[in-house]
Amino acid sequence: MYSIITGTILLGITHALIPNHWLPLVAIARSEKWEKYELMLVASITASAHVMGTVILGIALGMVGSKLAHQYEGYVHVIVPVLLIIFGLIYFTVNLPHHHHVANKDVLQYKKSKTKWVLIFTVMMFLSPCLEVESLFLAAGAYGWDDILLLAIVYATISITGIITLVMLAFKGVQMMNSQFIEHNEKRITGMVLIIVGIVTFFLH
Repeated sequence: MYSIITGTILLGITHALIPNHWLPLVAIARSEKWEKYELMLVASITASAHVMGTVILGIALGMVGSKLAHQYEGYVHVIVPVLLIIFGLIYFTVNLPHHHHVANKDVLQYKKSKTKWVLIFTVMMFLSPCLEVESLFLAAGAYGWDDILLLAIVYATISITGIITLVMLAFKGVQMMNSQFIEHNEKRITGMVLIIVGIVTFFLH
């Protein structure tokens, strides 16, 4: 289980670094001349919505994993690592980068009230869960509810903290030098993490 938690931390950090999670919000905040505290509040709301969408789906998959673990108890410590490795290979092979940037010039064309922007981003983030982490929830289901909840707490903490931190850094003008690299290689990084977690889980179950 320690390997799954470690994988969750790594994926949470990697996922938070992807610009489409925070760059559009920063662009809008600058265009609409939001105060720092307003941006912080909106970032907290949208990041929480993103985590909520991910965790709800994750808990559902964790339940599936738990049922499968009871049905195939004798094979669960082989099935879980194999599934993680398979998911990892899929992500590594299909490396489709995100392209959801919203530039300042685009934002200027769509002036909206602050409430509308908050609703737009909240719904958008809720409906775009971190699918890469869901395979880890499925794997955690084999270890029981306590581990599923622990995974949810760890992921929520890493993701919300990461997104808010990056929003504030970007708002202050700090350049994220490696964000483009991470964006274009997110699937490969995810795949590598899942494969490593699968291998470690197989030997350290």
